[in-house]
Amino acid sequence: MDRRNFLGLSVLAGLTAGVSPVARRLLHAQPMPRNTALEPYAGRFFLFINAGGGWDPTMVCDPKGGDINRQFMPAQIGSAGPFQYAPLTFSDDGRRMISNQQFFEKFRDRLLVLNGIDMQTNNHDTGTRYTWSGHLEDGYPPLAAIIAASLAPGRPLGFLSNGGYENTAGVVPLTRLNSIDTIARIARPNRPDPNNAAVQFHSTATMDRIQRAQNERLAAMAAAQTLPTWQLSMRQALETRNGGNLLERLMQFLPSNDVLNNARNPILKQGLVALAAYQAGVSAAANLSVGGFDTHGDHDNAQGNALGRLLSGVDLLMDAIDAANLRDRVVVMVGSDFGRTPQYNTSRGKDHWSVTSMLLMGAGIQGGRVIGATDDRQRARGLDFGTLTPSDTATRKLNPKSIHMSLRQLAGVETAEAARQFPIYGERINLFPT
Repeated sequence: MDRRNFLGLSVLAGLTAGVSPVARRLLHAQPMPRNTALEPYAGRFFLFINAGGGWDPTMVCDPKGGDINRQFMPAQIGSAGPFQYAPLTFSDDGRRMISNQQFFEKFRDRLLVLNGIDMQTNNHDTGTRYTWSGHLEDGYPPLAAIIAASLAPGRPLGFLSNGGYENTAGVVPLTRLNSIDTIARIARPNRPDPNNAAVQFHSTATMDRIQRAQNERLAAMAAAQTLPTWQLSMRQALETRNGGNLLERLMQFLPSNDVLNNARNPILKQGLVALAAYQAGVSAAANLSVGGFDTHGDHDNAQGNALGRLLSGVDLLMDAIDAANLRDRVVVMVGSDFGRTPQYNTSRGKDHWSVTSMLLMGAGIQGGRVIGATDDRQRARGLDFGTLTPSDTATRKLNPKSIHMSLRQLAGVETAEAARQFPIYGERINLFPT
């Protein structure tokens, strides 16, 4: 293969980096995709919402008050069912107000809160990787990539991402769906104007012959290569070709640009596109992301603004999921790099703290529960992994490894090839009873 052909395949497949040694093992374990059209993916959809920078759970689901949070006292902490929440109200950039009370009252029967998660790090990159892959070490894919590779192989937008942890380790292509117009042109390559079906470059019969010739050429090139990076790029190129029918289907579900422009909250805007991709059957998992949580200065105001965008976005996204009748098919998880310190610094900010929380809702999630806890100085308490109750005598603490073992089981991918290539060695915990 000459350099021009290889670069063209790489662009088509969305490759931007080399293949890791671990991914090469996975590569050789996978057969080349057949040159056939793909069926829409119809399993569960997983939305992973990244609060980038390290959020402060003590302002939301693990409240403390007093010197840990100067905005309220411990006696003011509110409750909704099993949940305790900070008595705070946040602004979504001045457009919409949302209080913790509203949020927890609304989702009290659907929400699972995990508190006292021991991250074992206060490094941004390591914490983000641990939260979304279950691994402290580098070189492991996020759960979203494993889900896409295992449940929706070959789907052209199997793993969508808007940020967060994105190192797929070569198990699946990563796609950023930043422009609806671009997707329209890719899905409808035979039209000068993708929204005008009356004008086409070629007749339908001629376009079919062109696509068959392209696929046959790709298959022949793939059969002649042995280098892992070239094989991987050609495999992903073939998968993209085979998924062309699904990209056309995606156009039926994508919101208009006007709808997206009116959805000013970043989580809602990203989520609407991700939900459309799922409804079209082209995606199995997506990263959504919002930043602003690394509040080393002016913590109360800056963290409050970031939490306003996050909680309002989750609220609006869950409404959109319900409106689309997807409540029993979508899983939503909110996490961050780590937490914030239980004391303020000299700039009225808070620094990195290795104890945090996660929120989960959706299909297969038993709501109305809090698992894990912190003490009065925001240190992770021990957890009885059998009863899931806090215990000061227990030596084990809730951690991302054990959480991801349960998440893989929930997703039905724990024995899939991609999961076996990237195993998690942790202590099993039954977070999602059937």
